[in-house]
Amino acid sequence: MSTAMRRVRKIVRPAHWAVASVLPGALQRHYLHWVGTGRWGDFSSPRTFNEKINWRILHDRRRTIADACDKLRMKETARRLVPDEGRLRIPRTIWAGTDPDRAPVDAGEPWIMKPNHSSGEVLHSDEADASELERCRDWLVSKPGRQLGEWGYQVARPLLLMEELIPSEDGRSPDDYKFFVFDGVPRLVQVNRGRFSADASVVFYDPEGGVLPLRSARTPAPRADAEELPTSWSAMVALAAELAANWDFMRVDLYSVGGQVWFGEYSPYPGGGVTRYQPSSWDRRIGDWWRISPA
Repeated sequence: MSTAMRRVRKIVRPAHWAVASVLPGALQRHYLHWVGTGRWGDFSSPRTFNEKINWRILHDRRRTIADACDKLRMKETARRLVPDEGRLRIPRTIWAGTDPDRAPVDAGEPWIMKPNHSSGEVLHSDEADASELERCRDWLVSKPGRQLGEWGYQVARPLLLMEELIPSEDGRSPDDYKFFVFDGVPRLVQVNRGRFSADASVVFYDPEGGVLPLRSARTPAPRADAEELPTSWSAMVALAAELAANWDFMRVDLYSVGGQVWFGEYSPYPGGGVTRYQPSSWDRRIGDWWRISPA
């Protein structure tokens, strides 16, 4: 992104969120969808994937949606569905609470802190000075789900969650495998590599490991060189199917380190229903896989 574009975004973004924050319910979702995808959506009879995400945000009030937005509960769900730690490691919870001053920051092991009730915020143990820990307190007040109208995050328990850091073989963040599962069948895998690094990339695969001609407009372009998939790829595909077996749609995030598969999280609202897919025809193609359940 050019310097000029960054400056424009810095000016425009606050105005965008100011507009979104005052719009009611469905109108807010329509506005966000229009800004994100470039077109007005149909949330009454949704057909595209983004439209169906917005339909879920506006209408789906199943308790399981709320559980999938509560990180402690989603870990319990994953452990119940796949109790064998040899097949699926679930990051151990070190501490959960509302006062970061009580968190055992000198736990003697690498850890991460994140809000139990929203996504996108994280603090690593090697960054944990007093000011950064104080910033975690703000996570309990400022909830992204509330701003975006994402009901599941609004009703999840507002807690801070400290858990063991998933290890990596090279010291970088491990590759993130995001499985889009429809009626228990993985159809699409988004692989995020090199997160937080200058050479970050996002590649979409089919369940057999073939690269798909698909990307998101707001994610880094795939690298020119081919990337090998882990030896645990087939195991991850099977685990994603098990973890999302009872859902019409759920995204399941997994990691693979040294052949060991780790659980990341469930995501019922991936991209917030505002992802601009390229080519745009994929929005409808992915949507065709999703037979939405009555709310």
